[in-house]
Amino acid sequence: MSNSLKILGLILICLWSCKNPKQKTDSSSETKQTETFDSKVAILLNTEHNKWLLEYYGFEQWEPSEKELNLVQEILQKAIQAKEFDFLKEPIKKSIESYYRQYVPYVNKNGERFIEINAFCEILESPPSPESGINEWTKMDWHKEYVRVDDGGPCYWRITINIDTMEFKDLMVNGVA
Repeated sequence: MSNSLKILGLILICLWSCKNPKQKTDSSSETKQTETFDSKVAILLNTEHNKWLLEYYGFEQWEPSEKELNLVQEILQKAIQAKEFDFLKEPIKKSIESYYRQYVPYVNKNGERFIEINAFCEILESPPSPESGINEWTKMDWHKEYVRVDDGGPCYWRITINIDTMEFKDLMVNGVA
């Protein structure tokens, strides 16, 4: 009996240690990133920003399909043709693709599906925090944290895409301090 328990314990330890390291164990914050789509795009789901949108505006999140993500690209092309992105260097499409972009999908109170694009040209770093045990600058996890910056000029911009009406609105470029 004792040997059976040891063998069973050994099998359980082996199974536990062979667990897929990429498997998520914390579901409090998740992103969807598909390499086939764009490695500089993170789709924010279940983040603090999503919770804030729900609490303050009643906007529920939704998970876009690859087809809907491709619609975003089409609508951005309309915005380029409308000369909305003239603040970027030419060629504009390639310039947009050089930015890190967070896609925040939400549904408004009328049931319309939106994707807010939050774009930035560099990944921010947090300063050391010795009281927290962090003794060096660390890069922000832009796949899980919404990037909000005051000022910064054209390095930071946002635009809202309405998937249902195929329209864009509210292009905002940060100012310069």
